[in-house]
Amino acid sequence: MRKSLVCMALLAGIAGTVSARAQTIEGIPLPPPIEPPYELGVRYWQSVGKTKFSDNASERNRTLGNPTSVLTYDDMNGYTAEFFWYARNESEIFAKGFAGGGWLDGGSLDDEDYARGQIKFSDTFSKIEGSSIAYTTIDLGRRFVVRDSGPFVSVSPFVGFNYWYEQAMAHGVRCNPDDVPPSESFCPFTGRVVIPYSQKVIRNEANWASIRLGAEIKVKLWDRLTLIADAAGVPYAYVSNFDSHYLRGDLGPVPNIEDRGSGWGYQLEGALRYDISPEWSAGAGVRYWFATVGGVSDFRNFDIAVPLKDFTSERFGVFGDLSYRF
Repeated sequence: MRKSLVCMALLAGIAGTVSARAQTIEGIPLPPPIEPPYELGVRYWQSVGKTKFSDNASERNRTLGNPTSVLTYDDMNGYTAEFFWYARNESEIFAKGFAGGGWLDGGSLDDEDYARGQIKFSDTFSKIEGSSIAYTTIDLGRRFVVRDSGPFVSVSPFVGFNYWYEQAMAHGVRCNPDDVPPSESFCPFTGRVVIPYSQKVIRNEANWASIRLGAEIKVKLWDRLTLIADAAGVPYAYVSNFDSHYLRGDLGPVPNIEDRGSGWGYQLEGALRYDISPEWSAGAGVRYWFATVGGVSDFRNFDIAVPLKDFTSERFGVFGDLSYRF
């Protein structure tokens, strides 16, 4: 009996010691889970975009207005697939990037021309069909852990490069209202289709190259849910745009106009990521790109260049992705 009481006392003492140690460990904040340094993933981005630009030929021909021609490619729906990646070393230096491409479906081209006094002598509508989009981005930077207890927070400044290509193919011509009598206008009646939509009339190819300066912020909201915000200013953006007017034989072989210029912009992205497992995660978010430049419009088959005004492209959309970390 006495031996049994001694054994019970020893077991109780051991249990108390273990319990006390467990409480001590529980009182110490556990280290945050180690985020794997490598990530590979795929993403689908659905977006809508717009490109608008104008030129000024009034200095060469005083009968023309300023702006002379205004082209607006609007409501161009984009459907793209992406591959993205991330890699970080022991010094918290990282590289990340993505590359994607797909097609543009729908949209319109509004082509306006002005005479002196900004009298609109031509205004036409065309449909956008059979167009494409491609892009790639790579960033280099360093991650700083701002908070590693409670909600995990990190800030990762970076410098990067973005290339963005869009081709818009316009078909057919429908007349819009203008400011001149029908007898003097290219379009005799508003609403009349003077060139069938089966015929291509203009192809526009915009090539953007941009320098990115920004930061990525990660905040772990809950055990499996993370908020990611990526904001980049574009201190330098360069565009090379090729315009092919298929029905303008007077402009020579296509592409008959090249627009060039430099300017600025910004690129914003935000997402929520859910950890399905320690390795797999799924996310959803929004993205917006904007760039604007000024420069010159070069009529390639002649020794003529006129000022390019306010060449602007923007694209906004939502995305979903799936990634594997290791």
